[in-house]
Amino acid sequence: MQKMCDICARNAATRADRIVENGTAVEYAYCEACYSRALKSGVLPRDEAKARLARRGKECTECGCTAESFKQTLLFGCPDCYKHMRSAAIEAIKHTQGGGSPIGTVGQFVQQKEVRGKGFKSADECSVDELTRDNVVSSRIRLARNANGLPFTLRSDIQIKSFERVIRGAYRAADGAFDARLVLMSELSDVKKKVLLERHFISLPLANNERYGAVIIERGERPQMSIMLGEEDHIREQCVIDGHSLGKAYKRINDYDKRLSDALDLAYDGQLGYLTACPTNVGTGMRASEMLFLPALRRAGAIDDALKTFKDAYGLTVRGYYGEGSESAYDMYQISNSRTFGVSEQDTVKQVEQAVIRMCYCERVALEKLVREHKTELIDGIFRSYAVLTGAYSLSAQELMKLLVDVKIGVILGVLPIKNINLLNAIIEQCSSSLEIVTEGISVEERNKKRASIVRSILAEEK
Repeated sequence: MQKMCDICARNAATRADRIVENGTAVEYAYCEACYSRALKSGVLPRDEAKARLARRGKECTECGCTAESFKQTLLFGCPDCYKHMRSAAIEAIKHTQGGGSPIGTVGQFVQQKEVRGKGFKSADECSVDELTRDNVVSSRIRLARNANGLPFTLRSDIQIKSFERVIRGAYRAADGAFDARLVLMSELSDVKKKVLLERHFISLPLANNERYGAVIIERGERPQMSIMLGEEDHIREQCVIDGHSLGKAYKRINDYDKRLSDALDLAYDGQLGYLTACPTNVGTGMRASEMLFLPALRRAGAIDDALKTFKDAYGLTVRGYYGEGSESAYDMYQISNSRTFGVSEQDTVKQVEQAVIRMCYCERVALEKLVREHKTELIDGIFRSYAVLTGAYSLSAQELMKLLVDVKIGVILGVLPIKNINLLNAIIEQCSSSLEIVTEGISVEERNKKRASIVRSILAEEK
């Protein structure tokens, strides 16, 4: 086998120096291009080769990322980093994902069963659908993908120009999968970005990437698919569906992902799987998550212990309402897998589904306890919040969300005329950032009046 160049490690060597160092014969080999480049820069080719060999495995010759910078940021510069610094990559995967150990399982805690009867049911009386129906807000599957031949973060105009082929390929892959429209971050106002953030169609890093960031969104009244382009990874495919629907979300995203693989040359390694900017996503590149509404666990003072148990025992990640780095808002928590390496996509979906069922079971038990021990106080708070919503003349967005927490509990308990908790989710959609778009240019006071009017109108229909 022909020896490769000791400087670039890419081209076959055509020249060689044979010298004696410390009493040992050593050979340095070069390709023609590296040999000429070294001489032109005034450096002996063997000195350049010696320096490169000393750094081999500690830096990427494609993008210049070093093992030292990777330790500080836990982010690689390009897909080739996994080849040039493979030992550092594997060590990071083991550290962040626990190596190849089997994933935890929460088991089938709740059996699917038909339960008859009226009134508020206990946790043991509920079917899986009844447990998850009111407490699972939405389900999301996200896949991280990168194109070969480009650094993860694009800095030069030439790189950004090359990224256009990724955008075209991602858009082309939507053909037959969903009716798509392409939106550039540079074209969106701050208010419109805020709407997309609240609906989880884009992330904050993407919203801030006005230089080359874009998103492909499904058309229609209830879009589920969004493809983020230019986030931490080149492509982040997402499908978000209302309720406990991870299986449906996975089916849709998998269909698009197959088309994307045909449209683009994706960064993939036979041993490691899909290559990503951060090793925490290497492997499947999948995050399967569900957004949960858990007010009873918080009010019972058990939310921190419950979340810690699920993180430690089942290898799950718990985040706030807006994902990584955010805090919980209005008793909403996002539960997702933490392992992407050494586990299949199907097993990941099943693991998160089972964990969510178990968490909803715990939430129901906590609600039972609140009803048993603090019924008067709980019901009084529900009716007071409902009365404010049905009669308020002015409502701020923050006040509305706080009141809706109580009212949602009232719907779950069945003590209010509202029968479907999705009605309250519709109020949130119409009265948050979406309202800022339709009322752009009016004062905050007038917007608060409009918000209260919308809420009164929607709730009146349920009486």
